[in-house]
Amino acid sequence: MTMIARNFEVQKGTEATISKLPFSNEEYERRLEALRREMRTAGVDVFISFGPENIFYLTGHDTPAYQYVQACVVTMDATPINVIRHIDASNTLYNSWSKLAVGYQDEDEPISAIFALVQQVAKPDATIGLEDEAFFVSPKRYAMLTGLLQGAGYKTTATNPVGTLRLTKSAEEISCIRRAARISEKAMAAAIGAAGEGVNENFIAAEVWRVLVGNGGEFPGLPPFVTSGPRMCLAHATWSGRQLQAGDSLGFEIPGVVNRYVAPIYRCGTIGKPNAGFEKLAEACITSLEVLTASIKPGAVAADIHQVHVDNFSRYKLIVDHRTGYSVGVNYAPDWGEGNELSITRTERRELKPGMVFHLVPGVFIDDRTHITISETVLVTETGCEVITQYPRPLFIV
Repeated sequence: MTMIARNFEVQKGTEATISKLPFSNEEYERRLEALRREMRTAGVDVFISFGPENIFYLTGHDTPAYQYVQACVVTMDATPINVIRHIDASNTLYNSWSKLAVGYQDEDEPISAIFALVQQVAKPDATIGLEDEAFFVSPKRYAMLTGLLQGAGYKTTATNPVGTLRLTKSAEEISCIRRAARISEKAMAAAIGAAGEGVNENFIAAEVWRVLVGNGGEFPGLPPFVTSGPRMCLAHATWSGRQLQAGDSLGFEIPGVVNRYVAPIYRCGTIGKPNAGFEKLAEACITSLEVLTASIKPGAVAADIHQVHVDNFSRYKLIVDHRTGYSVGVNYAPDWGEGNELSITRTERRELKPGMVFHLVPGVFIDDRTHITISETVLVTETGCEVITQYPRPLFIV
């Protein structure tokens, strides 16, 4: 990594954006003020975010080209400034809420651009909060930035306030998730409608993509999952070109996305009448969804919700060997979930709050033979739980 000494200047974009912003000015102001409250509480003067989800959440900057280092620098009294590869800075300058960017060239070390911006906006004795949960900043670069800041007299602290703030959705965000759910439902119907003996998995996947995109859906953080027959035992498997055969079990997990907000849904079925064992597995998943949605409410502890699922599966002599659900909202690859921020597991003691949205995923793998999951995207309301995705849960038969 070569450090090239040059001036990094803040650029201001055009007054009008190329496209209509996904959220209102009030929504972005709400998010920024909430972050600043967290910064004040933590004694942080400047916060630096690296994750594409958080940068989108704070500024509206949206591009899949985040394999290059990017950062959002937030102070207490000014509009956030994004540090972006210079050609991708166009997404901030011309199509974001913040419209402020520092662009670095391909021969630049991105960390030097971030460091230079901090020097412009903060005094040397300031405390700089560095986001410590981000996929796309290497440990080497994180250490480089920390070393530069500390060497210049700044105090540094590792923190992750935006991820926590994102867990509770606003009315505008929930509206996006509802719209995404409608797209997921249409794509699920298309997948089931395309399935049949002799049909290629790739054809089903193509129909799913056609309906997702054709109905206004955006690229998801993970692709749709399409499995059949012996491939059902493979977790998170995509289409493979396999031809469906009579007696196959089928699994489709589909992510509709609107304004980067996702509402996944998983359904399973068979070609021809299912056997009694597969029907029993489906019953276990469906009854778990019923008891889970009846138990979810504000104040409920995530681990206790997980136990409800465990207890239900035990009635079927099944073991829960993965999380019951995970938070969903803003999504970028490599994941469509916010499970790194909050998952419903046996050890998670945080309480659920109104506005939280989860993908509930009761499912079971039977060694190398088969797998079944039947899922829903749900919202924690003021009084309980609302199921956002709406599609028949019983096994479909084609």
